[in-house]
Amino acid sequence: MARQYGREFPERPLMAAISDLLGIPHFTTARGSTVRRDFLRAVTVALGIPEATVDGLSTKDDVIVAMVEAATHSPMDPSLLSVGGTVTNSALQAVVDGITVNGVSGRNLPQADTTPPLDDLLGAIEFDPSDLKDERDRRLMREAVREGQDRFRTALVDAYGGRCAITGFDATETLEAAHVYPYRGPATNKVSNGLLLRADIHKLFDRGAVAVHETTFEVLVKPHLMVTSYADLGGGRCFLRLPHKKVHHPSTAALRSHREWAGL
Repeated sequence: MARQYGREFPERPLMAAISDLLGIPHFTTARGSTVRRDFLRAVTVALGIPEATVDGLSTKDDVIVAMVEAATHSPMDPSLLSVGGTVTNSALQAVVDGITVNGVSGRNLPQADTTPPLDDLLGAIEFDPSDLKDERDRRLMREAVREGQDRFRTALVDAYGGRCAITGFDATETLEAAHVYPYRGPATNKVSNGLLLRADIHKLFDRGAVAVHETTFEVLVKPHLMVTSYADLGGGRCFLRLPHKKVHHPSTAALRSHREWAGL
């Protein structure tokens, strides 16, 4: 889906989820990760509020209220507003949840998978790529719902500034929430038990091919990877990129447990 860039500040992950759910263009933020009014306008209009009504709202807070209430079909909790018209992640999350529950006129939200058996697909007489558009839209919306509802990932994206903790890669669509200590229910969904990792690095981390030293934060790599393109991560050349807030730093105990399990 085409993105509207033009300013140097990236969109928030929840903004991306909402754009994909509604089928509207993506928008960047303003300075300080502030959500711009043109994004709020586009979302509110896509949720069925007439353009003239949205344009007639005098303040940014008024647009936020209209947007949230259009998505949730209920009065907005005032606590979702912030000082100075700043759009909180809680307000954006309410929009994602509202769209997921209530749907949007003209957009099909994800439904149960009704894909025919593989034998039926292989036996099809003719392949028509135009038939795949609806399935592509559904796949994009399923991904948007998953990412929009994944508060653990959203928290890690915020903590790590939208960059992979090991590579610094900043395409948020490729970044995943990795548990340092394996997932054992909601109690393990803590920022200090997570790392924001590029999808391939996440897989290597989960398989114990990559680990992080708990005191030096040096990235450790299994020997078999040192003859691959991942060699640049090992040999003392790469260190974990830590969040700005110390409270968000990964748990020393969790990193040690993972490193010892990996045998590194």
